[in-house]
Parts: sequence; structure tokens; C-alpha cells
Amino acid sequence: MLLYLIRHSTVAPDPSLPGPRWRLSPEGREAADGLAREPFWRELRGIHASIEPKAVATAQRIAAPNELPIRIGRDLREVEGRAWVEEGYADLVRGYLAGKPPDGWEPLEAAKARVRACIDGIVGRHTDLSVGIVSHGIALTLYLAGTLGLDADAAFDLWRSIRFPDVAVLEPGRTRLE
Repeated sequence: MLLYLIRHSTVAPDPSLPGPRWRLSPEGREAADGLAREPFWRELRGIHASIEPKAVATAQRIAAPNELPIRIGRDLREVEGRAWVEEGYADLVRGYLAGKPPDGWEPLEAAKARVRACIDGIVGRHTDLSVGIVSHGIALTLYLAGTLGLDADAAFDLWRSIRFPDVAVLEPGRTRLE
């Protein structure tokens, strides 16, 4: 079994809406369509996606041409309480991953526990089948940092390296990322 962890595609930021309601940009839709053409999707038996529109749209664009079922998981959502900021977002994420959450952000340990329980539950239900999970940068970073034993600095570096969209492949029970 392989676990395909997918970050949603590029969004069209709309400061008048909360981030969880943002949708894919035209470039994001094109990038998700390109990702859908990768041959490894044939190995998967389904995709689980966050409830956020950008994750659902990414999952739909991957799943449709590959005839994969999609399940929506509320606990795959991004860290809650993040407000739009024009500049300095990376510094806020660095602080968050170091255990200093900005005001209003979901407590770090609660987010870690939520995401881990959700992904571990999916893995537990698909022990012999490879599956995909479409989620978000910080949520996936929290899961991978815990799985790989990364400290806050390494977790931040990982977060910065994840593109829109991007895929990480993990064999559950192992501490190596492909």
C-alpha cells in the first residue's frame, strides 16, 4: 500500500472570502489536469479530499479522467483560523510549526491530532490498497513532520518546498518519503 499525499492546486485568492472558500485559479485547474495525466493514478483505488473547494476541485480533476471514486473528509481541512495576510505569511507558518500559533489559529496539537487521526483512519481502512489524499500545505506538513520525525525547522523547510499542486508518496509504517 502506498499513500499519495497531494497538495491542492493553485488558488485564486479572494481577500473578501475566508481562505477555506477559495477556488482554483485557471492556472490551478490546468495544473491539476496535467497532474491527472501522470501514470501512477492507475495504482490508486480512490481519493479522499478535504471539504475545502480547492481540494475538492483538485481531487475531481484528478479522479474524473482516471475513474477514481472520491470521498470527502472534514478532518483533512487546513489549519483553521488563518486570516488573509498580504505579506509575512511564511513567518506566521514558521511560528505555528514551532509551537507559537498566531492569534486565532487552531491550536497546533489539536490540528496535528485531527489530521493524523483522519489519515491513519484512511490508511487503516485501505491496508492493501493505495489511496490518494488531497489536502493542504500545513495539514500535510503536520502529518509528514510527525511521521518523519522532523523538528520545527525541518517541517518549515518541507512546507516551503511543497508546490501547488504536489504529490508525496509514503509507504505507511516507513519513515521515508518519495
